[in-house]
Parts: sequence; structure tokens; C-alpha cells
Amino acid sequence: MTADTPTTTLCHHNLEGVVYRDKDLVSELLGDNVDFTRVMSEHILGRDISDIELKVINAALVVLMEHGMTPSAISSRLVYMSAPESLQGAVAAGLLAVGSSFVGTMENCAELLEEIVGCESGAARIEKVQKIVAAHREAGQPLPGFGHHLHKPDDPRAIELLRLADQWGFNGGYVRALRMLGAVVDEQRGKHLTINATGAIAALFGEIGIPVRVMRGFAVISRAAGLVAHVAEEQQAPSGRFIWDLVDRSIPYEGSAGR
Repeated sequence: MTADTPTTTLCHHNLEGVVYRDKDLVSELLGDNVDFTRVMSEHILGRDISDIELKVINAALVVLMEHGMTPSAISSRLVYMSAPESLQGAVAAGLLAVGSSFVGTMENCAELLEEIVGCESGAARIEKVQKIVAAHREAGQPLPGFGHHLHKPDDPRAIELLRLADQWGFNGGYVRALRMLGAVVDEQRGKHLTINATGAIAALFGEIGIPVRVMRGFAVISRAAGLVAHVAEEQQAPSGRFIWDLVDRSIPYEGSAGR
């Protein structure tokens, strides 16, 4: 093996067994006291996680799993209607919608929070927050982690997540930065704009040291479970055809041949 040969620290298998990051699957990772979220998180992050970090991750996974007939859920249902032999294809179709507009926006918010936390002084942080909010307003761009078309005046999920952050002692730089953003947003707009669930998750994930570029992966894992539930319901009470017919009726053709 040369110095240029790629290596992995994730998993090894042989005739006798399987190892996850130096832990034997059978003897160390199976049993009454094993928690999937802990094993998953330690596998992704490459380190042990504390009990309080496990609480944060569990809360985020539960919050992100489901939100009704969202674009991701509709996508999964329509693809399953078209290809019922491929449950995984339907779930994959829905996961493609986890991005910078829905479900995965904690990554965009966390990037801003990192900029704020990285400032050397309180005054510098306030100035940074004001510049961030002003820049988004001038560009007519939504501020990641803020606003929600279904939850007004506040997103109840974010309120509870931030309450838990205080209860669990996570009131450090990231949570403070998020709250500073919220105060300046309201001040510059002259009215209240809710912190949404992904904004709260971005702050909590920042507090426990999850890398920004990995955060959306947890959203993917969580939403996958919700999409499997949508496919399971589609098997019993199909709505894909109804959705298709509704769109077909609601969006008229305006070409010359239709007049």
C-alpha cells in the first residue's frame, strides 16, 4: 500500500464479522442498550457523543421527519404511483427535494451563524448581524432560518427547540447569534418574523459541533423515515392519482390550440 492509496475508517468486514469504526457490530453494537441514533451519529461524526448531544439530535430528527403534504412527500407519492415496484425510488425522489428552500435550510442558516460566532467581539457580532440582515433585505432574499408560510406569528417547533436549548444548557454562541438575528430582523422590518425549525436546529447543531456541511445529512435521514410513512399510506389510501388530476385541472393550457 502506497501513501496515495485511499483508506477508510468507517467499516471493515471479514469472514468472522463486521466492524463499525473499531467497534464490533455483533458484540458491541447489538443488544438491549444500543440506540440507533447514537450509533448513527457516532458513525457520521467519527467521535463519541454525550447523552445531552443525543437528546439534541433526537429532537432534530423527530422535528424534521414530517410536515404533511410538502414537496418531498408529494414527489414520493407521485413517483410511487408511477412506479409502485420501487419504494426506494419513491423515497429517493422525495429526498431530492431536501435542499436550500425546504427541510435542508439549516445548512444555509448555520453558515451565517458561523460568521457571527467567528467575530472577535460583541460589537463586531452586532455589526455582522446588521449587515447580514440588511444585505438579504436589499437583495430581496429570504433570510435562512426565518419565516414560514404555514406557521405565524411563530413556528411552535422552533419555540420548543429553543426552550429545550435553554433547559439543556445550550445557550452558547450559536443560539445567541440566532436570537440576535431574530431581534435585528424584527427591528429592520418593523414587525416580527418567526425563527423557523431549521433555524433553531442550525443553532443547536452548531452548539454540539456538527459540521455545517454535514447538517443537511441529518435532515435527509430524518425525512427518509417520513417519506417511507407516506409511501406506506399511499399503498393503503392512494392520493397520487388525485394529486395528478388536481394539478391537471387547476393549471389550464393557454397555447393557441386550446383557445
